Amino acid sequence: MNSGTRRRSALAMAGAVLATVALTACDDSDGAKSGAKGGNDKKASAEASKPLKLGQPSPEKQEDERYGKKGEFIITPQRVVMGKASDLTELDASKYQGKTLAWVYVKAKLAGGDPEMKGPMLSTDVGTVSEGEQRGTRLILIGSLSSKPADCKDTTDGTWKQGDEQTFCTPFIVPDGKKVTYVTYARGFYKEPLKWATQ
Repeated sequence: MNSGTRRRSALAMAGAVLATVALTACDDSDGAKSGAKGGNDKKASAEASKPLKLGQPSPEKQEDERYGKKGEFIITPQRVVMGKASDLTELDASKYQGKTLAWVYVKAKLAGGDPEMKGPMLSTDVGTVSEGEQRGTRLILIGSLSSKPADCKDTTDGTWKQGDEQTFCTPFIVPDGKKVTYVTYARGFYKEPLKWATQ
């Protein structure tokens, strides 16, 4: 190999090394930025996943879409009213042995999205967790139960405008004798539900 060929080979190798270093630097820089962004996302997610207490509003607005309109709601679970095991005998005593009802009251405020929307279905995202990490089952009623509290409004019907608030309550079938420890609100498939501790 003559000196000219050796010189060209050396320059080519040097160029390759410099290109590799430059690419590595870019990758490290992008990785740092991505890591920082990911860290912020994780921090925000962790903050939103921390249990709140009943009466505290959701830290972020929750979306609901209905009849082609989208609303952004602040969700605030208020209280849980426990029923008695006998409350379910009106339905099917044998089916609900060892179970009772919990009535969950939630306040919602339309705070973003379209200027108005009709009949958001917010109760479908509410849930409960009882002692022993047992999840409650939302009771869908046709008609009503005599044990239903007088102030329990189980729908969010009507037309909502920005700033409107309504309180609704939803019945859940829960284990009898087990305390409801959390009220939850689902945030889709990819985020942990919001949680409110009952004490």
